Amino acid sequence: MVFKIRKILEVLGDGKWHSIPVLAEKVKLASSEVKARLDFLNKFELAEIDPNGRVKINEDFKELPELSTI
Repeated sequence: MVFKIRKILEVLGDGKWHSIPVLAEKVKLASSEVKARLDFLNKFELAEIDPNGRVKINEDFKELPELSTI
């Protein structure tokens, strides 16, 4: 699971909004798998999901030093 989340975070690291289908395509996972990981990230306020199904990384989380290389 950690590897899959890391792949998602690599894409979200740009700080831009991404649709779940496009994100799934970029990380080569099924949309349902991506959504499950995003729900986890959203639950702990590490990512934001808007009502239109777009997602982006939480800016506070992005600023953590260990994520600056993503």
